[in-house]
Amino acid sequence: MLVRVHDLEVNAPVAESWLNRDNLVVPPWSKRPDLWREAFSVIEDSPPASTPCFIHHDYQQFNLLWQRGRLTSVVDWVFGSSGDPGIDVAHLRLNLSVLYSSALANQFLDLYESMSGTVVERWWDVEGIVKYLPSWGGFLQQQAGRRLKVDFEGMHERVEGTLASALARE
Repeated sequence: MLVRVHDLEVNAPVAESWLNRDNLVVPPWSKRPDLWREAFSVIEDSPPASTPCFIHHDYQQFNLLWQRGRLTSVVDWVFGSSGDPGIDVAHLRLNLSVLYSSALANQFLDLYESMSGTVVERWWDVEGIVKYLPSWGGFLQQQAGRRLKVDFEGMHERVEGTLASALARE
């Protein structure tokens, strides 16, 4: 579905960054502080030049509606804008890491790239994942409601795993 969203021809305003650079400090809970320092150095540079497309800009599992095992709708278009498709991909990867696993986040990236025929730039992937700082998961149980029990204990490790895989990309 995300590939289809990115193929839409919609005249939309330019996406605004949700990254708060004041939060770019190595978290005290990190078991891999060098990973965060490397991530900060990657996004210190300007984003790579790209051809913008229409993006949802909040593409995540909570904005996907399903019926009988089929995706039927994408909701919450308030942030719809024009930007690099990596913004949406990284946002969902972060959410999949926080709630499920780094492996699932990596599988989604592989599927997106395969289906879209494009490669998500490393810069966008890393920038999207560092948005986890300082307290991304704090609101998730409220957002998930009773549908999902959020495993806060393993959240940091899962995100660091996904960040490591993003940084390993060339």
